[in-house]
Amino acid sequence: MDIDTLQGLKRCPLFTGLAESEIINLMHMVRYRVIRCRKGEVLAFEGSVCQYADIIINGELVTNLMGNSGRIIRVATHQTGKLLAPAFFFGSDNQYPVTIEASTETTILRLMPTDLEKMLNIDPRLMMNYIKMLSNIVSHLTKKVRMLSMSVREKVSLYLKEQSRLQETNNILLPMSRQELADHFGIQKYSLLRCLNELKQEGAILVEGRHIQILSL
Repeated sequence: MDIDTLQGLKRCPLFTGLAESEIINLMHMVRYRVIRCRKGEVLAFEGSVCQYADIIINGELVTNLMGNSGRIIRVATHQTGKLLAPAFFFGSDNQYPVTIEASTETTILRLMPTDLEKMLNIDPRLMMNYIKMLSNIVSHLTKKVRMLSMSVREKVSLYLKEQSRLQETNNILLPMSRQELADHFGIQKYSLLRCLNELKQEGAILVEGRHIQILSL
């Protein structure tokens, strides 16, 4: 195993608490292969069967969903250390709900689900880490469902508060462009811009490019 692959696995939550030597020993017990994706290459289409347990070694993948109007909605961005679709490859209904595409040159470590299952059974720490990952997914999806019922203003306000908490400051830097943020909310870009402008006029925020200062939300 080369050093880049090892470093990528160390950043995967599945291997939290394991030393480098333990990760190497585990990987020697299973079959895996490293694949490389070009920028713009589609790793999986919406509706295709989830056959593999893929871990991002380096690079970035995005997941997109086709909306009812035919507009592509950005669901999430995944980076180094991410185990893709952990809730699907052991499921009876194991079709991808989204299309997965490489947004940069990306390297993937690919396992068969049976080999991942073997690793989980070998080391109980991996099993607990896997359970925690699934629990975090449920929590994230619960927030997503809640957001679907919100108005644009409520979505934007909640997002800004969440970023303020994560960045530990009221002077936040948006991690994505206006278009990407609109896609994240599943709304039109002009609706997002109008909402930000309204909040600015009301004195709730100050806006300068991607920098937003929260005054009163």
